[in-house]
Amino acid sequence: MATAIGLAAKWYIDFNRFAGDLYPGRYTYPFCQDLAELSMEIDYLTREKHSTILAHYYQRPEFHEIAHKLGDSLALSEYAKVNCLPRVDFVGVAFMAQTAKIITRDQTRMFIGDTPQVLGCSLVFGTDHAWIENWKQNNPGGVLVTYINSDLYTKSLSPFISTSRNTDKIIAYAVKNNPGKKILVLPDKFLAHVMKARALELLRKDGVSVDPSLIEIYNHSHNGYSASCYVHEKLGNDAVDVAMIENPDAILMIHPECGCASHCLLRMEESLEIRKRAYFLSTEEMIKFAQASSAQKFIVATEMGLLYQLRKRLPEKTFVSVAVNPSDAQCDFMKANSLEKLLISLREDKLEIIICEKCTKCLDPRHPYQDDRVIHIPRQTADLAQQGIDRMLTIQ
Repeated sequence: MATAIGLAAKWYIDFNRFAGDLYPGRYTYPFCQDLAELSMEIDYLTREKHSTILAHYYQRPEFHEIAHKLGDSLALSEYAKVNCLPRVDFVGVAFMAQTAKIITRDQTRMFIGDTPQVLGCSLVFGTDHAWIENWKQNNPGGVLVTYINSDLYTKSLSPFISTSRNTDKIIAYAVKNNPGKKILVLPDKFLAHVMKARALELLRKDGVSVDPSLIEIYNHSHNGYSASCYVHEKLGNDAVDVAMIENPDAILMIHPECGCASHCLLRMEESLEIRKRAYFLSTEEMIKFAQASSAQKFIVATEMGLLYQLRKRLPEKTFVSVAVNPSDAQCDFMKANSLEKLLISLREDKLEIIICEKCTKCLDPRHPYQDDRVIHIPRQTADLAQQGIDRMLTIQ
């Protein structure tokens, strides 16, 4: 109990110091006591079950503190594979844990705290498989370049998977190796716009001439979503302009998924001052850039959960959200994780992600079987998706 009391006191101070403006009123001392007590049991069960907690940077501060490893989705998957982890409790959204299962295969038992419907993603829910299949029929030989933030069935249709660090390079690679063929970049239109422009510049430098219309961007509305991360979409053009005016001494770190990304790219072309102050960076790159930079103030254009980690690692520097109200930069899918859900998963060994073999319950690969204990991935889907993932890892 003394350990839990001490932990509660530390968390109360840290959470309010580094994230009080992000989660106003959340981290009262009694609530920090509850979190600390939950963490004690979680710690006991992870040791008993030889589990490793992998948590995405966009989680709330309590997960930053209890995780054995923090990272973006790909970095966490690679960590699990390289370290041959027997069990992982993945704290992120479902597609991330499913990708991690494909990368680690039978080496690692993979668990998440809730269903793919709760731990979802607007990029996943906004992907229309029928539309994509129709596009492939209408464009024989056409190639999909699919951002890793996507569902597994879409990955299985795609010879190329990409990350926010290398989508431009993969588009250029696909163009060079499929001359004259259509390239469809999906499922995030904002990231695709930025990366298409960067890919065309890479091709130009390599002396490769290409018709820009051959690189098509998925911009199809489906299930109420419009081919974008709904959080990043809310960070529109005005947010960047206002933040840079109000913080003239700050560097802008912007994730390519942001709704303001295309606008910012145009502004960078128009203004040398903006070009000197704005950097397109993946989540992991933002941390490395801030650590290496001599700048003392940064505007962060991505999900607000990252701010806690930036502020804690670099307390001498200032980090502000690009959103006037930081909660406008909050992903409700990411924040659907909780210590209570993690504890139940550890106690009851659910929900486990399983690669199934010739499963009669998974006749439709777009809708594999799940219940209150397991989530299936058909092996054929896993095999096809892994081919694109492996190719992605060779193109940096």
